Formats: sequence, C-alpha cells, structure tokens
Amino acid sequence: MISKLRGKIGLLQRTLAWPFIKLKISPNIISVIGLILALIGVYFVSVQNWPLAFLFFLLAPTMDLIDGCVARALNKKSNFGNYFETMIDKFVDFAMLGSFVLIHPLAAILALGFSMLSSYAKPRVALIIIADNHDWPAIGEHADKLIIILIALLLASFGFNVIEYGLYLIALIALIGTLQRMKYAKKLIEKAEKKGTLLPYIKKKKKR
Repeated sequence: MISKLRGKIGLLQRTLAWPFIKLKISPNIISVIGLILALIGVYFVSVQNWPLAFLFFLLAPTMDLIDGCVARALNKKSNFGNYFETMIDKFVDFAMLGSFVLIHPLAAILALGFSMLSSYAKPRVALIIIADNHDWPAIGEHADKLIIILIALLLASFGFNVIEYGLYLIALIALIGTLQRMKYAKKLIEKAEKKGTLLPYIKKKKKR
C-alpha cells in the first residue's frame, strides 16, 4: 500500500533522475545498476555490516524509482522496457530477501515463499480474464517489504538486531496479502463470468 505514495514524489524522482537524464543513460542500464547495488548489499549482509547493507539496499530500489522518469525524459519508453524493469525488480527482491537465508534461514525462506505467492496471485488471474495493472486492495507490496527491510537494517546498525522479526513480519503481511489477492481475484472472475468477458480459451472449455 505504501507504493501508492509513488505518484506524489514526482519532484524527488525528477531530482534524482536529472544526472542520468543529462548523461543520457539508458533506463534499462539504470535498472541493471539497481540489481548490481542490491548484490553489493547482499555481500554486506553476508558479513553482517548492517550500515553498508542498509546503504546499498536503499540505493538499489532508488534506481527503480527513477528509471521510468528517465525513460519518459529520453523518450525511451517501450513495452519491453516496462517488462524488463519489472523482472529486474523481482531479481532485486529475491537478492534482498535471499541474502538473509544464511543468517535467519527459516524466517528468510518464509518471507521469500509467501512473497512469491503474493506476486503470482495478480498475474495468474490474467490467464482467466482480461486484467489491467490497476492497484489491488492488498498489503505486502514491493514497497511495503522494502520499508520493513530498511527499518530492520537501520535498527541493526544501532545495535538493535531485529532483522529476524522483520523477516517474519514480511512473511506475515505477504501471506495476508496473498489471501486478499485471492479474494479480489475471485470477485474479478465472478464479475467477468456475469459479463461474459472471460478469455476466449476459457469460454471454449466451458462449452465442452
């Protein structure tokens, strides 16, 4: 739900994007830079250097915040670019949550697993009905998990190691978010059934 604030920070996005726009750096390259920064953060998690892990896990999603702004400014928006950015975001998510597996294996696996289920719930409904990319009423989005990780790392930097609790919290909200998405998907599917707007191959199966 925190991601809804994204549309209200346009000035910050443009300010951060300005150097990349001036240098005419491709938005896809900016997305890859975000992944590289996340992987550096993974290293600092592995050696339990929480301040630097916090710094690089903060910088990594910042690239996601500005790549779209750069694409618009350089007139380089494309359908594949949108797809590529989203896939890189998932790699970054995996790197950030997966980095804690060796330190808190159970908590990290639960956070990863339920996050995977949560992210799959929305695109899966597009195999049944025509679905757009509007916001679904659910918690546990990318930004929600990111905020929890950053807060946990910041607290760990000051000696309050609550990272394991943060991972369990991510797992919990991802689970709740998954159930919310499933409920919302049911509503969308039932609405499509009434309107007769199921995807063609679904209609053919029903006729058989």
